[in-house]
Amino acid sequence: MSFLAPLFLYIGIGVAAGALALHFIVTRQPASGVLPTVRFVPDSTVRVTTVARPEDLLLLLLRVLVALLLGAAFARPILVPRRRPVARIVVADVSPAVASIEEVRDSTRALLAPGDALIIADSTARVVRSGAEAAARRLERTSRAGRLSPALIAARRTAAEIRAGADSIELAIVSGFRAGEIDGATEAIRALWPGRIRLVTVAAPGDSLAPPAGLAVRGTPDDGVALAAALTGLPQSDSAVRVVRGVATRDDSLWAAGGRRLLVRWPAGGAPPGWLARAQPDTAGAVIAGEAALVTPLERRWALPPSAHPGRISARWVDGAPAAADYGVGSGCIRDVAVPVPLKGDLVLRPSFGRLVRALAAPCGTEGVGPGLGQAEMRALAGSGPLAARDAIAPPDQVATPLVPWLLGAALALALVELLVRRGSAPVWSEVGGEFPAREAAA
Repeated sequence: MSFLAPLFLYIGIGVAAGALALHFIVTRQPASGVLPTVRFVPDSTVRVTTVARPEDLLLLLLRVLVALLLGAAFARPILVPRRRPVARIVVADVSPAVASIEEVRDSTRALLAPGDALIIADSTARVVRSGAEAAARRLERTSRAGRLSPALIAARRTAAEIRAGADSIELAIVSGFRAGEIDGATEAIRALWPGRIRLVTVAAPGDSLAPPAGLAVRGTPDDGVALAAALTGLPQSDSAVRVVRGVATRDDSLWAAGGRRLLVRWPAGGAPPGWLARAQPDTAGAVIAGEAALVTPLERRWALPPSAHPGRISARWVDGAPAAADYGVGSGCIRDVAVPVPLKGDLVLRPSFGRLVRALAAPCGTEGVGPGLGQAEMRALAGSGPLAARDAIAPPDQVATPLVPWLLGAALALALVELLVRRGSAPVWSEVGGEFPAREAAA
C-alpha cells in the first residue's frame, strides 16, 4: 500500500500523539468546598504518597483511531499489486472483419491470463478489466464496421492503469486486419504506443469489394489512378471494370449496359457528366467510399445537382456531400466520381489512396470489408523492438482510491461511538492519594 498524499497521514499521526499526551497530562481535581469556619484552622500540611491510575482508556483508543483513520483517508491510500514481469492487453476484433467469432474467442482466451485486460473492439472499444477471461468466452460478432484507432486509444489508457503491476506491457491484437479498419489517424495513434505489438491474424471474409478480375484504366501513362491500381496489385487488363480518366463515349456506356460491368467516369480534369460547378469551391478534409477513407485536404469544385436521382451514393465527403454516384444502365452500372487527383505530391503513392481506388472500382451494390492490409502496413502496425516498458507509459491523471470512503465511514462511526462513551465516562484520573490540608474542619 502507498499513499498519494502522505503528509496528511503524518498529520493524523501527530494529532493522535497529541491526544495521547493530553490524556496523560490533563488531570481533573476532585470537587471541594470551603467551610465558613475553615479560616480559624491553623495552616499546616501533611504529605502523603499518591498513586495516579489513568482511566477512560476506551475513550483514548477511540480518539486515537479517529485521528489515524482521518489522516489515512485524506492521504488517499492505494493498493499496489504485486508486480509481475509482463501484463497483457488483448484487443479482440468482433467486427465483420473476422470470418469466425469462435476463432477470435479461442485466440483471445489463449492470450489472457489472470490480471490481464480485454478490449472488445469494432467501431468502438469496450475495456473489460474484471473477468476478462469469462468475457472472452462470451464474445459475439457485431455488424458495426471495425476500426483500430479507438482500440489503440483504449489500450493506451488501459496501460496507464495497469502499469503499476508489471515491468512490461504487451499489446496483442486479434483481428482479420482488413484495410477498412485503418483510417487517417491510425498511424499517429500507433506511434504513441512505446513498443512492439503482437498481431494475431484470424481468418477474414473474402474481399467482396475487389473487382472481379482486374481494372482497365484509360488515361495517360502516368495517370495517378493507374499508378495506385498497380501499387495495390490490381491487374491492369480488360475486365468487368473500366475506369475512364478522360471523356467517356457512347460505346463505353453500351459496354457497361451489355453485362454485369462497371464503367467509372472519373475525369482527370473537369466535372463528371451532369455535375455542376460549385458557386464557391472549398476544401474537404476527407472522402469516404465504403470502408476506405482518404484523409487529406482536397479541393471540391463540383456538386451533384438536386435534380439528379442516382441509384446509390458510393462515396461521400467528410461532411456528407456526395463525392461519387451510381446509375444503373442495362445490366451494368455507371459510376461518376468527382474526387480530384493531385498531379503533384505523393498522394497517389499512399496506401490509403490505393484503398480508395479499389473501393471506387468495386461493383455497384456490393458491400464488404475490403482487402487485407499489405505486408508493409502489417509491419508498420506491429513495430519492432522490445515490449512497452512500465516507465515509458505515463501514469493516469486520476488514480482510483476505493479505500477512502471506507476509511471516512469508519472514522465517522468511531466518532459517534466516542461521543456516547464520553457522555458516560468517569474522571480521567482516579485519585488514590495526594497532598491535602491537615486541617480539621469545623462543623
